[in-house]
Amino acid sequence: MKFFGLYVLLSILTRNPLLALVILLLVFLFAEHRFIGILPDVFQPWRRAGRVAQLKREISVNPANAEAYLELGEVYFRQGKYSQAASFLENAAAKMGGHPLFHLYLGASYYYLGRVEEGKSEIEKAIAANPKVSQGEPYLYLAAISLDQKQPAETVEYIFQQLMLYGSPRVFYQAGKVFLQAGDQQRARQLFRETIDNYEACRGALRRVYRKWAFLSRISLLSIK
Repeated sequence: MKFFGLYVLLSILTRNPLLALVILLLVFLFAEHRFIGILPDVFQPWRRAGRVAQLKREISVNPANAEAYLELGEVYFRQGKYSQAASFLENAAAKMGGHPLFHLYLGASYYYLGRVEEGKSEIEKAIAANPKVSQGEPYLYLAAISLDQKQPAETVEYIFQQLMLYGSPRVFYQAGKVFLQAGDQQRARQLFRETIDNYEACRGALRRVYRKWAFLSRISLLSIK
């Protein structure tokens, strides 16, 4: 009823029912992202596009700006544009060798492009530079590689323990999906529960950040017998 009342009021004020509906939807999406955090951030593509344009302008002015290449590589990687990500990151290689995030994003891009061994090598360089980089994300890819290649149980267990040591709720959830897909329900269940436990232990803004992964983990646990 309150929603309908607001809709009627906005329709009167704007003299446009469709505009009133759009305003209410935008307000809902903003509030959901600010206080709940389960739905995707619909405003992110616009912010990301603006940042990409800015970084490309910086590179056109200063082609030696390795930091800009690194950030562009990260942005394209998070968008799932792995070929473009690798291209920008490779342009930063001369100055970024030894930077953990550089090796992580380049290695993960190679992994998704099917260049698995090259990807693994870069990811291992990221871990060597900083075992805590990106809250355990490198171990997510190493887990996928080890399971795909059916590596020894000791190797898989070591990677799993590193995930548990350095991971975040996002990484725990994504790793749980990797192990579940490989048929390892026991480790998948443990990772999903770790996601939920971490979320429940959080306070303040972190609960909003991690709520999505806890919600998805609860759903995933229902699929495990």
